[in-house]
Amino acid sequence: MPNTMHSLFQHFNAQGLSGVAIKDLSRKRRIVSHMSNNNEITINDISESLNISIPKASELMTELAEGGFIKETSKRSVGQGRKASFYALRADNYYFLGVEIKKYKINIGLMGFDKIMLQSTNDIPFLYKEAGESLKEIVQLINNFLNENNIDRQKIAGVGLSIAGRVNVKTGNILTIYHFSDAPVKEVLESELGIPVFLDNDSRTIAYGEFNFGKRLLEKEVLILNLDYGIALGIFVNGKPVYGASGYAGELGHIPLFDNEKICFCGKKGCLETEASGKALIDRLTEQMSKGSNSILQPVLQQKGFLELEDILVAVTKGDSLTLHTINAVAEKLGRGLAVTINIFNPELIIIGGTLAAIGDPLLLPVKNAIIMHSLSLVNNDTTVVLSELNNAAGLLGCCLLVRDKVLGLVGL
Repeated sequence: MPNTMHSLFQHFNAQGLSGVAIKDLSRKRRIVSHMSNNNEITINDISESLNISIPKASELMTELAEGGFIKETSKRSVGQGRKASFYALRADNYYFLGVEIKKYKINIGLMGFDKIMLQSTNDIPFLYKEAGESLKEIVQLINNFLNENNIDRQKIAGVGLSIAGRVNVKTGNILTIYHFSDAPVKEVLESELGIPVFLDNDSRTIAYGEFNFGKRLLEKEVLILNLDYGIALGIFVNGKPVYGASGYAGELGHIPLFDNEKICFCGKKGCLETEASGKALIDRLTEQMSKGSNSILQPVLQQKGFLELEDILVAVTKGDSLTLHTINAVAEKLGRGLAVTINIFNPELIIIGGTLAAIGDPLLLPVKNAIIMHSLSLVNNDTTVVLSELNNAAGLLGCCLLVRDKVLGLVGL
């Protein structure tokens, strides 16, 4: 495998430091994070934000400027005729590529150093075929994106790959419905692309997008639900994403909540996912139509032989009674699962995201009712439950930003 370690990663993840050098590296990370959320800042702003002296702030800003990470944008008066230098991130010096692999499509986006999405291509058709062939197709789609947008590969500090299933972020292995490679996918992609690659679970990238770009204000104890064909949870404690020992934290869909004989994808029975996921919703609708229930989805099912989540959303907008009735039943069971998480985590905020969040109130209201019924009132009084406003944009935004923050050392690997 070629040496794909980018200079940006090397700078912000330097090894063998001690004492003041470690403190200064941590401060530089915090400066970049602060500048990401503020268009232009002064040395005095940094001094106040980090609670350090102005000479120390000036020293750190000078080092960041010399490294090509920030730039002076202007000198302006800041009171009593005194002029101050204003600084901003060098957004065009470093790029971060996000690749979001969905069930039937792939989304690819490019983000600048300043968290601004520069280019994106969504809904690229993708259907898993065979391990090696599908992995080659992903590499080809990435290369096509870079070539079509004339992107300088030398400026790409990292590629983030987001995929459903259990992803070991340390080893780069994926335990999912897709068997791409016997070797860690991270190593295979780095060898093909010549760029550092960081893998993560799709629910965590969606959660990271929601947490950083969504409607969250000051909340730091946040749970973000990815409601798609499956169910999973992104967990933020004190504003930091929770990974667990190997990166598998948040598998809410596999808590054994029901006494049924339905075999889950994980091989167990009774999982929340068997009763309250997008797949469960489709299975239930399909079963009811096979027994004679009427729905506008019947012609769709007959034509394609299967239903997709997007078909469900169309049926909701058209007021299909069978679909709405089934959503109500599924949402009640989902609310039970969320009641468990509220009792355990006592979160300030739960954001329901993923494809099915677009259903809106027909989903949200029965979920809230079930939460009230099945969780401790003393605990759920602290929790606000809302729908995502980012919808399907959250995953790609989070994928790009998460790889940026991993490269900068703001999120542990």
